[in-house]
Amino acid sequence: MVTIDILVTVAVVVAVIAIGATYLFFRSVRMRPGNSPSDESLTDMASSLISVLATAGFVVDSSLAVLRATNSAIALGLVSGRVIRSAEIRKLVRSAKDSDSTHEVEFELTLGAGGDVRYLHARAVSIGSGFVLVLVEDSTDERDFETIRRDFIANVTHEIKTPIGAITLLSEAMEGALDDPKQMHKFADSLRREARRLSNLVTEIIQLSRVESSDILSSARPVNIGAVIREALERTVVIAEAKNIDINAKFPDDILVMGDGELLTVAVKNLLENAIQYSDINQQVGIGVTTRRGQVDIIVTDQGVGIPADEQPRVFERFYRVDESRDRTTGGTGLGLSLVKHISLSHRGEVTLFSQQGVGSTFTIRLPRLVDTSEENTNE
Repeated sequence: MVTIDILVTVAVVVAVIAIGATYLFFRSVRMRPGNSPSDESLTDMASSLISVLATAGFVVDSSLAVLRATNSAIALGLVSGRVIRSAEIRKLVRSAKDSDSTHEVEFELTLGAGGDVRYLHARAVSIGSGFVLVLVEDSTDERDFETIRRDFIANVTHEIKTPIGAITLLSEAMEGALDDPKQMHKFADSLRREARRLSNLVTEIIQLSRVESSDILSSARPVNIGAVIREALERTVVIAEAKNIDINAKFPDDILVMGDGELLTVAVKNLLENAIQYSDINQQVGIGVTTRRGQVDIIVTDQGVGIPADEQPRVFERFYRVDESRDRTTGGTGLGLSLVKHISLSHRGEVTLFSQQGVGSTFTIRLPRLVDTSEENTNE
């Protein structure tokens, strides 16, 4: 998370430097003694500069007609042909046209019929002879990141308080039950369960932070998917046996992908745990592998309660639980499927869900397969 903060800060600083340099450049041209650039030279200089800027930008003349615009300005719908489409920017340009200072405005822009809202910060500066240079930053991603971070911190704080509060109460209860071995045993079991939940939560927060703040592929190595599944099965055998659930596993032992073996094991383990958690006793969970067109599918199925259609789009969100009471009972953190999603994405893959209520669920991790180019794969 710290790494993402740094990247966002650097991006904002770079944008500010670029915009400041643009303003100072044109100001120096205008104020240089004995220098009186032509209208054509001014627009040519502006056009040359905005053409290499990553930010959206355009130049307008004294009649507010657009002379040159970047592709991003056009894509955002800020300009169309020679017309400024944004009322906020038209007002901004009028203010900047006869002024020596930079004028700024922040506003929201709704794109298309889908109602996608972008948050923009526009700056306008006069470059002489009635011409105005406009630069627009899209700060939507930074705002979204800040919202996600704020929500994440709030959720983490809430989730950590729950087991800590339970541990505090249980420890106080144990003090009052020192002469009752049966109660002491009951409290000790509860204390272990809450401590395990807290430990799992901290572990998954660390894993999620690692996935989101590092480039997994930069240190990737060939990983045997068979070995990943075997390790994941070993880590879930205890909870499977506790519910008398049989895990039917069928997979080849020669399938490779590029990535981080431990993180892929965590992803598969989380899917298995999720399948077991939402299955009743004496049911069956399946895990298998298929390959097709350079892709590897790791498929985990269960015969559990299924997930309602309106809940399915949200199951990969952090701390989202379909069944709050079941997760509380089993010690679920609400981070397991979110972690699966981010691990899959960090390996240039994806995770998908198909589920029917009363029938069960199927989760599929799809990853690029590492194929030896010297071999010809006859199975695909």
